Amino acid sequence: MTEKEIIQQAIAFGPLLRIDEWIDLKKFLLVSLCPDDRSKFSVRDPKTKKQRLNKFEERLLDNYYSQTGQRLIKER
Repeated sequence: MTEKEIIQQAIAFGPLLRIDEWIDLKKFLLVSLCPDDRSKFSVRDPKTKKQRLNKFEERLLDNYYSQTGQRLIKER
């Protein structure tokens, strides 16, 4: 699946599932994608355990906002 297809999947399912936090959308996508596609997403920092967005995830969030008008909460 291409990055564009992953972004389109996020835009299609995020509003249907009433997702308002980035981590919830990321979990949904990771469960629904094959291992090769999951490698596009960032991993937690091993020491702090905090999420850091990579460039793909930033593009995904920007596209999500521009298409849906909803900004996802990045941190709790």
